[in-house]
Amino acid sequence: MKFNRIPVLLLLILCCQSTAIAATDQQFAAIKRLGELNGVALHCRYLEQTQHMKRVLVMTLPKRRQLGELFDIETNTSFMSFMAAQATCPSAPTFNEQVDAAVQQLETVFSKP
Repeated sequence: MKFNRIPVLLLLILCCQSTAIAATDQQFAAIKRLGELNGVALHCRYLEQTQHMKRVLVMTLPKRRQLGELFDIETNTSFMSFMAAQATCPSAPTFNEQVDAAVQQLETVFSKP
């Protein structure tokens, strides 16, 4: 019986790729927090903050589709929840402080040792 190396190599490649996507709970929480704030920013028309958060994500996160999707899903959930609750928009200075804190947390948990 001849041993075929191709399936074994493909399996090893797939295993290595899945570990590259791994993120910690703190990293997921930081992405979700920014997504939550982004949903509020979109609803309240704080477009400068939306642009700022997206810029920070692009510059900070590893280039993995799953991490961007997590941000988008959380943004959508937050936007819909904010609308359903008929919540009041926070003041711009208060919201800016929340975004700055969330950005700092994201940069901290994704900083390279």
